[in-house]
Parts: sequence; C-alpha cells; structure tokens
Amino acid sequence: MNENKKINWNLITGLIITLINPYWIWYSLRLLYLYHYSNILFLIMIPDWLLILNSILGLVGIFIGLSIIRQKMMIKKGILIDFIILLSGISLQIIITSI
Repeated sequence: MNENKKINWNLITGLIITLINPYWIWYSLRLLYLYHYSNILFLIMIPDWLLILNSILGLVGIFIGLSIIRQKMMIKKGILIDFIILLSGISLQIIITSI
C-alpha cells in the first residue's frame, strides 16, 4: 500500500464517536429545556435525572472519542465501551418510560 494513502483509523473512529455523543447530549438537554420552559404537553416524559444522566454519559463518550483520536485507547476497546454506555442509557430510558 502506498504511504500517502495510509488511513488513520483512530482519527476516523474517534471523530465518529465524538460526533454521535454531542447529538445525544443535545437531545437530552433539549428535552429537559422543553419540559420546563415551553407550553408543549408531552404524552410521555422522561425523568429529569435520566436526561441529566444521559448528558453525563454523552460527555464520557466524547472523552472516549478524544482518547481514541490521541491513541491513548485502542479502537476496539473504545467502541465497545461507548456502545455499552449508549446501550445502557437507551435501555434505561426505555425501561423507565415504559413503567
């Protein structure tokens, strides 16, 4: 393979993880804002503590993405941890709102 076409997988994977998690933070904080400062009537409301927990987990995911970019964490380990964090946050949200 040519040296000029070498793909930096750490950069690509870290950027993808770093772009997914801010969306998750934005979604949670936007819902929290709409719950308290709008006149929209929601049929199902996610508890505030869960929205804050999802935002904190999103921040952890951003730090995981940055550590992959800086090559302080292996790609497989970072993807696995971030997937577990996202899956646990989403499943907790589903379980709490279905009760």
